[in-house]
Amino acid sequence: MTTNMAERSRTAETGSAPGSDDIIAGNVSKYIVLPAAYSGQPKKGHLIFDACFESGNLGRVAHVTEFEYDLFIRPDTCNPRFRVWFNFTVENVKESQRVIFNVVNFSKTKSLYRDGMAPMVKSTSRPKWQRIPSKNVYYYRCPDHRKNYVMSFAFCFDREDDTYQFAYCYPYTYTRLQHYLDTLQRRNMDYFCRELLGLSVQKRRLDLLTITSPEDKTDLENSVMQKKIKIPKLSLNHIEEAGEVTDYGEEDVELRHSKRQDGRKQSEGTHKSIEAVVARLEKQNGMSLSNTSSPEEAFMETTEGMNNMDDAVVPRILYEELLRSYQQQQEEMRHIQQELERTRRQLVQQAKKLKEYGALVSEMKELRDLNRRLQDVLLLRLGPAIEVEKVKPESIEPEPEVQKTFNEEANTSTYYPAPVPVMDKYILENGKVHLGSGIWVDEEKWHQLQVTQGDSKYTKNLAVMIWGTDVLKNRSVTGVATKKKKDAVPKPPLSPHKLSIVRECLYDRIAQETVDETEIAQRLSKVNKYICEKIMDINKSCKNEERREIAKYNLQ
Repeated sequence: MTTNMAERSRTAETGSAPGSDDIIAGNVSKYIVLPAAYSGQPKKGHLIFDACFESGNLGRVAHVTEFEYDLFIRPDTCNPRFRVWFNFTVENVKESQRVIFNVVNFSKTKSLYRDGMAPMVKSTSRPKWQRIPSKNVYYYRCPDHRKNYVMSFAFCFDREDDTYQFAYCYPYTYTRLQHYLDTLQRRNMDYFCRELLGLSVQKRRLDLLTITSPEDKTDLENSVMQKKIKIPKLSLNHIEEAGEVTDYGEEDVELRHSKRQDGRKQSEGTHKSIEAVVARLEKQNGMSLSNTSSPEEAFMETTEGMNNMDDAVVPRILYEELLRSYQQQQEEMRHIQQELERTRRQLVQQAKKLKEYGALVSEMKELRDLNRRLQDVLLLRLGPAIEVEKVKPESIEPEPEVQKTFNEEANTSTYYPAPVPVMDKYILENGKVHLGSGIWVDEEKWHQLQVTQGDSKYTKNLAVMIWGTDVLKNRSVTGVATKKKKDAVPKPPLSPHKLSIVRECLYDRIAQETVDETEIAQRLSKVNKYICEKIMDINKSCKNEERREIAKYNLQ
């Protein structure tokens, strides 16, 4: 997809955006996106967008939050209703900066992004195109944008000096195509022919390519432009010859007819007599019974009417057999036509039901799959509002009971291996480890957690570090009351953004052990189960403690 050179040379206005969503004049050129309340020189982290290059497409950028941007793509040339392609670059990034890009004006309701496809990305230090992980890509209908379909994808910049480029899929430019065709034309291959079919609206070549063997070029042109197919006129007296004309052509039929004419003289009379019997029978079926005599008389009348056909005679047994066969075939034909019509109506109804069912199944699957991801996106939009929640009293300074419980579960033996170095993804500061979203944990406990064996213990201990036992015993994973008890009261659900932190930590741990995406997804799907088991264990221990206190009190 190419853009007009005049549109590419458009200069961007720093700090302002083009007009409405529907009117987009051209591609952005070195467009610096600044926050609404910011005034001053741009600094690191204020992204610069650019699409003024061949096959580039990005018409407008809107700043939503510190880490979220709405992108508006330009429509196809002379076709404003089609908006699919995008291709742009981003620079002036900050290391470890996380962003969400929302392409908000797609024109297609159905897209391969719903089935696992992901946008392409490359950078100056990594020039090979790669796909963004599909778990970071969301395609959904957004009520904030006129209920249009929106494609959102999350990305983390890892190098400040790189320029990142994002595209709908692998770009293939017009210039690259012309270079390739020029290379083929210079080879002077006999089976390749390149011709100018016309020019586009923007005065670019439209090539016509012909690939065939040299001997077939002249024949191909004649068959397409000049050749005329003659259909011979057939008489009713030569039905078999008419079928042969369709298969072999006019000259073949004449030759076959001349060769077989003598050999068919003897059987021709019998064949014509059978046709006359059938015609006579049809005529008699339409007459009233009063005018119809016995079968013998009908047979005699038929034979008398055939005296002009080489005096051919049909035996009575053959006549009766033909009569019964003809009537049976007519009856069977009526039944078959009725059955076909009934079957056709049933198939049409089944096709409609199947289409509706398939649409419902796909919609339910999509909603079920995107439920958790959309929660994460919404929580990322809230941003600073989430950080107001009290995190440190729950995770950094646990009570003595919390410390005791964690030590009992995290210490798998009396010997501790050397602590695993903290990954570059997590930030160390004042003896604390930042897991993301304003969640800090003690560095020593973090190192002890890294040597824990098994996903179950790892997840349970990490949940205790983040929430604490006092919070976990009064919460549930989903916020839905259990069905095992009739009078069960639903408990408040755990914070979705903290659950996402647990999943990210477990994902980083599993990714060091295996690269199989299926195994990783299977192990990550058990996070809620592990946390639910931990909550049940805490509640059981609390109930046992209460029973011991009651027994003690009764003894006193």
